[in-house]
Amino acid sequence: ILTENGQVLSCGSNSFGQLGVPHGPRRCVVPQAIELLKEKVVCIAAGLRHALAATASGIVFQWGTGLASSGRRLCPGQTLPLFLTAKEPSRVTGLENSKATCVLAGSDHSASLTDAGELYVWGSNKHGQLASLAAFLPLPQKIEARCFQNEKVTSVWSGWTHLVAQTGLLWLRA
Repeated sequence: ILTENGQVLSCGSNSFGQLGVPHGPRRCVVPQAIELLKEKVVCIAAGLRHALAATASGIVFQWGTGLASSGRRLCPGQTLPLFLTAKEPSRVTGLENSKATCVLAGSDHSASLTDAGELYVWGSNKHGQLASLAAFLPLPQKIEARCFQNEKVTSVWSGWTHLVAQTGLLWLRA
């Protein structure tokens, strides 16, 4: 729940830390503030077992361990970034040189749209939704502009296993 003043509240299942309250109950029926998000939040998203937030300054946070099981299975021997295993908001690494305006979540993937019209994706690519040949992207990867006919992306939506992006002129499925 994103309040008018940019605070984030959460409720529901917390079995995988997806509520962003690390020592909270496994189930919460009364919305509670995610205290670790100090800066004003402008966009939120919830996946199956993870959640995201973009702050007013364009920083992306992710929490919930849902993507970690796919990452461990599909990237054996590789150390996963903290934001994939955190039960509290953790800054998504790999986006330091961009300013996020929007975040999205599918069942097992995440995405971020920047103020420059660039789309970054990470997580499971089981259904090809990340426009990559890799089965799993542990860090954000930019979808190349040529996939959008060199147009800037203006809006993005995520389904359970797909992404849809809108450019200034066209709608393309990524």
